[in-house]
Amino acid sequence: PAILMDDVDAGQDVEYLSVLTLEEPVDQVKRVAVAAKQGQLLVTAFHPELTSDLRWHALFVQMASQHEKASKGKGQQKDFPLSPLPLVEIPYLPSLA
Repeated sequence: PAILMDDVDAGQDVEYLSVLTLEEPVDQVKRVAVAAKQGQLLVTAFHPELTSDLRWHALFVQMASQHEKASKGKGQQKDFPLSPLPLVEIPYLPSLA
């Protein structure tokens, strides 16, 4: 999985964090992004928790901290659940059966 970059408008305020140039184009696509950021959203096409590079985790913590500081005083924040919620109590999750 990746974000195809050739002839694609990134959209407003999208920052590509990691881009690969393919040695051999696939379907005429030569560049793909494997990590991107837009506002408070961070996406990757890989599992950063499986790498030894802690910069992804540091970026995530920094973004979460900035978001928490920016959201203070803008209404009531939900408390983080003390235990995982059972799937049956998450009404917006699609059914797989």
